[in-house]
Amino acid sequence: MDQTSFVEKLVNCMNMQDIEICMADGNTAFCLAAISGNVKIAEILFGKNPKLLCMRGHNDMLPIQLASSAGHIPMTEFLFQATDDLHNILPFPDIVKLFFMTITNNIFSKLIFTFLYTVTLSFDLYISLCEKSIGYEDTVSSLFKGMEEEKESLNSEQLPKAMFDAAKSGNIIILEFLFKYHPDLLFAIDATEQRSLLHIAILYRQETVYRLILSKGASKSFMTQLVDFEGNNVLHLAGIIIYCICCYEIKFSILMKQKVEKIVPASMKRMRNREGLTPKELFYESHKELHKESVSEVKDTANTLVVVATLVITLGITAVLALPIKDIESKDTPIFEKKTWYTIFFLSIASGTSLCAASMFCYSSVILPSSWEPKQESVISKQAKLMIGDVTLIASVGVMILAVASGSILIFDFISNWILYFIVGLNITVVLLHFAVDFERWNTGKRTLLSFFHVHPEKRALLSFFHVHPEKRAGFVWPI
Repeated sequence: MDQTSFVEKLVNCMNMQDIEICMADGNTAFCLAAISGNVKIAEILFGKNPKLLCMRGHNDMLPIQLASSAGHIPMTEFLFQATDDLHNILPFPDIVKLFFMTITNNIFSKLIFTFLYTVTLSFDLYISLCEKSIGYEDTVSSLFKGMEEEKESLNSEQLPKAMFDAAKSGNIIILEFLFKYHPDLLFAIDATEQRSLLHIAILYRQETVYRLILSKGASKSFMTQLVDFEGNNVLHLAGIIIYCICCYEIKFSILMKQKVEKIVPASMKRMRNREGLTPKELFYESHKELHKESVSEVKDTANTLVVVATLVITLGITAVLALPIKDIESKDTPIFEKKTWYTIFFLSIASGTSLCAASMFCYSSVILPSSWEPKQESVISKQAKLMIGDVTLIASVGVMILAVASGSILIFDFISNWILYFIVGLNITVVLLHFAVDFERWNTGKRTLLSFFHVHPEKRALLSFFHVHPEKRAGFVWPI
């Protein structure tokens, strides 16, 4: 018997008053289900006693607030959809509290926008909003206006915390409204880590927030001068990895660092933090392991694909040697004369083999070292070579398909035109299916290739081995 079935049978044996019993911490069973995010059990309890939705639990919080504070989006959705009169349950201070919880836990979704729109309509201040359709921005605007009217519901820590949480998740809608009603927040500093909003945007790689801050003009020069509790400036933070990222995303770390370099004075590029590291040296230290993993992953992929390329080129050469040549002047073949089909066949085999050989060279350059010197090649250049190899390999396979079709006609010259059309259509379907299934990989590869050519040649040697401080050079052996 699973947990849900047991709870359902147990609830059926209880009356409504039994389910409303609170534990020592003030939570009902329904509140505990909300905290744990167990939607199925919450549905069973709610079906037995709908009043549980209005019963407050720990810290005088409603179940929807408990679910929101725990970051359970499905549970929050269920609690919102369970009733149509939440605006009669929550007073405005609780609405504000729920609003900040959704930002802190990064669940500020369309559902929460709809909820806030519903509850804000309960105030006379917003009755006029009922007569028109309100977008998400208008909804948040109405909430901030209410917060202006209810000054006592806010405190000095709530708004800065909401701003930093919104910046970490890239929620620029909330940031824009915070700056509109509280412009002084732009210069707020996190009391714990001594970081500004610009520090947060760079550290969490939130480019939209980064651009929003730079658009404010005067704030840029102030924020770039600040250092955090570890003595890191904005350039140091651009080189720090705070969470595990995809190996193929290392190039975006480099591009972010280059963007930050453009807005800081030259002296900050040589500044050392409390560990005695410059931004360049810290970037190396943070990305050293990721770089090794990236190179290893790219090489493994190239090893696999070079085998595929070898098989394709072998099949092409075998086909040329095996195809019989007879009745060249015959005209008893679909669409073209037999001589034309021979020409198409040999041209497609030659083109496909050449493209396949090119892909093998690209893969080999990824696998083998670029020089005899004991240093590693940039992972970005390896990714670009891998992408070029992928493109040429797929092109060779496409051309080989044409060779197969023309070779089939030359061998089975009695086939009808519709069979040829069917084969061509089937091959096109296979190619389209490949791009549909593997779209993300090709999209990532495209961005890798574009970013490689986008970076100025002088910048590709960013943090070059020979540019590192001599005392640190021994530990850093890979150029970006």
